[in-house]
Amino acid sequence: MSEPQVYVEKKNGVATVTLNVPERLNALNVELLERLCEILDDCASDGESRALVLTGAGRGFCAGADLSGLPPEIDFDQEPNVMDTHFNEPVKKLVELPIPTIAAVNGVAAGGGYGVALACDLTIAAQSASFVLVFTPQLGIIPDMGASWHPPRRLGRARAMAAAFFGEKMSAEEAVAAGLIWRCVPDDELQAEAQRVARDLAAGPTLAYAAVRKAFDLANRQTLQEQLYMEARVQPKLLATHDFKEGVRAFRQKRKPKFEGR
Repeated sequence: MSEPQVYVEKKNGVATVTLNVPERLNALNVELLERLCEILDDCASDGESRALVLTGAGRGFCAGADLSGLPPEIDFDQEPNVMDTHFNEPVKKLVELPIPTIAAVNGVAAGGGYGVALACDLTIAAQSASFVLVFTPQLGIIPDMGASWHPPRRLGRARAMAAAFFGEKMSAEEAVAAGLIWRCVPDDELQAEAQRVARDLAAGPTLAYAAVRKAFDLANRQTLQEQLYMEARVQPKLLATHDFKEGVRAFRQKRKPKFEGR
């Protein structure tokens, strides 16, 4: 029986999802994408997963779309939904997941892999990892799977344009310095660090994490007045949660709160 192209391990509230086509640097194909979506749906609804780590098997995180499996003659103009039905779905699910997500980038994140890594709430990379937008210089297309959305917001327009036009690799350390990702760690510490961060998040107020993600994304396209209006409507809902009440009790009792994500 062949190994699954994506598999998940759940322990102590942390779901660790691994892209598992190491011989192809975990390149994305329809089967892999469908399985990834199934796993993300399960983690969103299983009632036990409170944080998620996404990583890759072998020496790469994800090399983007698996172009080797494409028919020699295919008219994508006649099949425009392939992006919506397969490639965009895991990105949408990651950014809408009700629990915090961490990308543990263990090698190259290229093309769609770049977009998937940045779709997670936090991105931690091994020192040997790299990020590269191969779409335009190698294939004559625009960055997709969210890879046209994140770079301008994180790098600024000038750097993002150069990254897209020339497709030059950005090292993990450069990515941290430029604000593209959160943290860079030695290769042999990556998985342990990702798990440590995930456990900390799993013990936290997961409802609030999801609300923070949405609020920060809205901030990119709203005025201050619109953002204040949104805050005034979201905050009362969080003030009514068990986690807020537990936070207040813990503060008064001078102890660490025990959040439950409700």
